Amino acid sequence: MREERTELLQEEDGVSLGKYTLLKPLGQGGEGSVFLARDECLQRYVAIKRVCMAEEDREAEREEDREQGLKERSSKGMREAEHLRQLRHPMLPVIFDLFEDDRGARYLVMEYIQGMTLEEYIERNGSVQEKQARIWGEELSEILGYLHTRKPPVIYRDLKPRNVIVCLDGHLRLVDFGAADRKNYGAAAENRMAFTPGYGAPEQYGRNGQSIRADERSDIYALGMMLYYMVTGADIAKPPYTALSVQEYQPLLGDGIEEIIRRCIREDPAERYQLAEEVREDLARYESCGRHRRRPPFIRNVEKQIWLTEMK
Repeated sequence: MREERTELLQEEDGVSLGKYTLLKPLGQGGEGSVFLARDECLQRYVAIKRVCMAEEDREAEREEDREQGLKERSSKGMREAEHLRQLRHPMLPVIFDLFEDDRGARYLVMEYIQGMTLEEYIERNGSVQEKQARIWGEELSEILGYLHTRKPPVIYRDLKPRNVIVCLDGHLRLVDFGAADRKNYGAAAENRMAFTPGYGAPEQYGRNGQSIRADERSDIYALGMMLYYMVTGADIAKPPYTALSVQEYQPLLGDGIEEIIRRCIREDPAERYQLAEEVREDLARYESCGRHRRRPPFIRNVEKQIWLTEMK
């Protein structure tokens, strides 16, 4: 029944949910389905995310997993709505409404952000120039810094290319707060945590017998992997799941941005940047600070020729 209902929403235009008319699917993730819709009262486009399943969907769940799964989905959906309701930043979508249909499914209504995901952008363009990567890296550092300085701090926990929109004006917006949560001091670690392999920090996996956890430095790790993805075009979340050196992909890339990436993604959180603002400051200094300048063009050209010879 759940699959039939999803196909209905995906394949048929004009499905109504109260004053909203669903137009087309925008995305599908582990935390819910998102659709483009039109608010018939205010005559504007919105994005609607289903954050809790309907009663008919509940019957389709496996008996032993049903109650716990529904509780977790509902809780995540309400947390996402609560986070967005309290946050105000130009890089975040505005929340308009939260409602329940006659079947018992809950929907979150948000600002519709025109553009394409960073994943779609990189797939279309291959990678971005390091200047653009620096600008976008500063924007992501700024929004993470904003989240991390709330009281209590909000940890995004699942920063990845699919959750970032490249807008028509060239700036970035951060969407999908389904995995985000407030920093919890002293509470027992969760048994499970939403993250994306390749972008999730080692501590989010609970490696080497460590408890699963995430803090500001976990988001900084993901930020480093986002910068890596921008300048190389290599998505570590896809096969072969191996992060080669930035220079393996871009032999002419300046040393500075690779240095920033390496510091972001160190395995030990204590060895990473401790604040998103530190990352932003280093990226901002990138062009002017001597240690971040590119090598002279002649030297870089020789290095390129050597690299091309070795690749034959």
